[in-house]
Amino acid sequence: MKAIIIDDELRARRVLKTLLTEHCPQINIVGEAENVPDAVQLIHKTNPDIVFSDIEMPEYSGFELLKFITNIDFALIFVTAYQEYAIRAFEVSAVDYLLKPIQVELLKKAVEKVESRLQLTGNVENNQKMETLRENLKGEYITRFALPMADGLMFVEADDIMYLIAEGSYTEIIFSDKKRVLITKKIKYFEENLINPCFFRSHRSYIVNLNKISQYIRTGNYIIMDDGFKASLARDRKEQFLKIYQG
Repeated sequence: MKAIIIDDELRARRVLKTLLTEHCPQINIVGEAENVPDAVQLIHKTNPDIVFSDIEMPEYSGFELLKFITNIDFALIFVTAYQEYAIRAFEVSAVDYLLKPIQVELLKKAVEKVESRLQLTGNVENNQKMETLRENLKGEYITRFALPMADGLMFVEADDIMYLIAEGSYTEIIFSDKKRVLITKKIKYFEENLINPCFFRSHRSYIVNLNKISQYIRTGNYIIMDDGFKASLARDRKEQFLKIYQG
């Protein structure tokens, strides 16, 4: 598989190149770039299967690579030292990323994932994933993300979710159209990744969409959702909940 490396730091490019050479023999590094404009030209010239890109770079960030290439027919793997909001966006958008310093096993897994996809479909086109990431990066909050399913991914709008219910190691997601989906992730995962002010963890067992609440019952301390479901409001969450509506 052909790959290119984008990073403004020469040392970082050398480290990644060494790791790929030593641990991922299926990778053929066909070029390097220290900025996004040079990377775009290199991508058009070499037609790589994988692009490893840093995020923080002068002039243009790694995110902005998406602005210059319409048809993403390669796997984009971000390599970054910053585990911040954007990393959560990658996770829910099903985009691969590696944190510096790079762990060899995680690097091998990322490459093997791309290799499997290439063998299965004959290409690594992932325009839907890239479009999801583009949408998420437009604003401060995530508005669209991918739910991990047994047979792939379900791309959904955040506003279509009414509430989430903890089911042990699983989470049941209830949508506005009353569709219900069981995900093999704990509710804590969604609390950390639903970076959107419309979602509120009302109780250890519930996350609710504040735009889908029809009533708050003070006696009993619970919330009634638009579909009539009653979600408990924990005592230590009550003050924060009321502040949202009281400004």
